[in-house]
Amino acid sequence: MRPQAWAGREVLLGLALAALSFVFSAGLLVALVAITGADYQVNDVGDWFVKAGTVAKYADERLAAAASGQPLPKPPRILADQVAVRLAMTTTLAYEVLLVVIALAVSRQTPRAFVRALGLGGYRARWLWRPAVFVVAAYLMVGVYVLVVEALGIDALVPASTVPAAVTRDGATMALAAVVAAVAAPFAEETFFRGFVFTGLLRWGFWPAAAVSAALFTLAHLDVGSMIPFFVIGLALAWLYWSRASLWESVAFHAMFNTVSLVLLYAGR
Repeated sequence: MRPQAWAGREVLLGLALAALSFVFSAGLLVALVAITGADYQVNDVGDWFVKAGTVAKYADERLAAAASGQPLPKPPRILADQVAVRLAMTTTLAYEVLLVVIALAVSRQTPRAFVRALGLGGYRARWLWRPAVFVVAAYLMVGVYVLVVEALGIDALVPASTVPAAVTRDGATMALAAVVAAVAAPFAEETFFRGFVFTGLLRWGFWPAAAVSAALFTLAHLDVGSMIPFFVIGLALAWLYWSRASLWESVAFHAMFNTVSLVLLYAGR
């Protein structure tokens, strides 16, 4: 692969606009939650032990209030609000679309030239074995990583799912989450982080460009526990793209990886 027409200055502008888009999508979520009257809770309070503890604490507070003649406390919300979860998925989808728009606009390419530059032309089905093998290797790597950090007792470094487990309790929410995680995110994030950022920095050399794009990709997921494994995955995604000059290679990996994650999340509901 050769460096693209855009470079470091355009990449910095794109990153700044992506950060603003994230803030915008977060603000949009807050506004939509307020308009719909939903309870802004997209995650359960915790596992079954935490749920049981929350119920027990509420029961004690209610009994104490009743015995003393005080107003009864408001029941706690234990489960995530499905309306809020759907709104979170919708605003995430809007953010993913904005990533593609930003990459196209800042690159100053026509849509056709942008597609050609990113290698989004034809893709042969027989090439899918490479992303599939990389997905298996990635899950083995994540599994070993989790075993190591748990053995060391570093709970903060245990990866957490970036998709709320609450999506598995509602069919419509699960379908929306599947569209976002298995379709929109793979295409949009690969377009931005590999197609735009990585190729824009490729004149620095493969490894510097791959490392920077992988680090930014990792930070975008906002999970401390995922930083190390996602950085390694980001490097693998850059290599898949660079080795065949087709962005579909990394998009396929990303889609497969996220699909497996959703299946595991649903299986463990």
